[in-house]
Amino acid sequence: MAEILLERARNGEWPIQYGQLSKLLEDKGHTVPAHSVEMDHLLADVSHQGSPNGTKAMLSAMVVLKERGEPGAGFYRLAREEFSRKGDNVTIWGEEMKLLARDFRQS
Repeated sequence: MAEILLERARNGEWPIQYGQLSKLLEDKGHTVPAHSVEMDHLLADVSHQGSPNGTKAMLSAMVVLKERGEPGAGFYRLAREEFSRKGDNVTIWGEEMKLLARDFRQS
């Protein structure tokens, strides 16, 4: 998952829907249902790998719900509880998207 999200972040290919990510993982031989505890844990892991000290963007910010076009509740909980992000959901996600462009986008 980290490889997929990092490559997409660098190429500016975001957001990506949970179902699309699940399919890409399946294509690589990993079964991770889109809306599962496993997906939540892997997304948290990827965010921690990409920003061990919390100063870089959370890679999980680019993964969104098909219906709403924004991350699920688990992203916002992770952002507040483990990455000390402040503000309402719109503010948190907007700031993470700016950080994604700053930290990972290749020019």
